[in-house]
Amino acid sequence: MEIEILEKVENPILKRVEVKFKLTHEEAATPSRETVIAKLAAMLNAERDRTILKKIDGSFGLQYSMGEANLYDDAAAALSIEPKHILKRNSLLEEDK
Repeated sequence: MEIEILEKVENPILKRVEVKFKLTHEEAATPSRETVIAKLAAMLNAERDRTILKKIDGSFGLQYSMGEANLYDDAAAALSIEPKHILKRNSLLEEDK
């Protein structure tokens, strides 16, 4: 699995960096969200709880996917700005019971 950063935009008002990337996964299925988040956080020298994966778009038969992520200055900013469903997908909020 390889990640290529296509666009990186600083957003100082929301205290984040918005990233668009291409995820190449030859000979394998689309990697799990946790795997992608861990690799993206390592590439951008960020902590896991500050890296929010917004989406991964893959198409049948292609060996790559496109994705978007936000890298926040601190975890509190991520928790206050991101919608609850995105935080749940990123395992930063517990599921409602």
